[in-house]
Amino acid sequence: MCFSATASFVTAGLLVPSGAYATSVALRHDRRYLPLATFPLLFGVQQFVEGGLWLALGGSTMIEVDTAALGFLAFAYFLWPFYVPLAARSVETRVDRRRLFTVLAVLGFALGGSLYLPLLLHREWISVSLAKGSILYGPVLIYDGIVPRSLIRALYALIVSVPLLFSSVDSVRLFGMLILFSVVGSAIAYAYAFVSIWCFFAALLSLVVIAIVRRAARAATGDEADGDIDKAHQRAG
Repeated sequence: MCFSATASFVTAGLLVPSGAYATSVALRHDRRYLPLATFPLLFGVQQFVEGGLWLALGGSTMIEVDTAALGFLAFAYFLWPFYVPLAARSVETRVDRRRLFTVLAVLGFALGGSLYLPLLLHREWISVSLAKGSILYGPVLIYDGIVPRSLIRALYALIVSVPLLFSSVDSVRLFGMLILFSVVGSAIAYAYAFVSIWCFFAALLSLVVIAIVRRAARAATGDEADGDIDKAHQRAG
C-alpha cells in the first residue's frame, strides 16, 4: 500500500477475510464467479507482501527488499494482466466476448511474463525506493529504450479494464468503470508511484466484488427455487 506498513497490514486484514467470504459464496452458489470472488483475497495477500516490503525498507532483517518486491510484483506485473480477463471470461455468456477475453488473457500472460520473469533472472534489475510517502518501483524492463513505458502502461490498462468494461453482466461493467477510473486517476495524479498507488485503489475497489458475488448468488438461488416449483407442478400434473 502507499502509506505505511501498518496501513498495508490493516488493509490486508480487511481484504483477506472479505475475499474468503466472497469465495465461499461463489463456491456454494455460482462457481462461474469464483475467479472474480478471489480478487479481494488476492489483493489482501498482495498488500500483506507490500507491508513486508515497508518493513524491509525500514531496516528489518526479516525479509530482503528484493524478495518482498518480487512478491508484490508477482501480482502487479504477472498475475493481474491475465487473471482479470480470465475472471471476466468465466462469467461471460456471449461467445464472441468470451473469445475476446481469451485473447486478452493470452496477451496479458505474455505481457506479464515479459515484465516479471526477467526480474527473477536478474534480481539486480529491481529498484525500490520511497517517494512522497509511497513506494516507488523502478525496475529495469526489457522494453526500456525500445517501447516507452507510457505505452506499456496503456496496454496494461487496456488488458485489465476492457474485459470488465465489455462484460455482459451489468455489475461487472460497473466494477470495470471503477477500475478504469482508478487506473487513469493513479496515472495522472501519482505517476511517480503508479504501481503502488493503483494497486491500493484497486484493492479497495475489489470489495465491490462481494456485492457482485452476492447478487449472483441470489439470482442462482432464485433459479433453483423456480426449478423446484416447476418440478413440483409437473409431479402434481
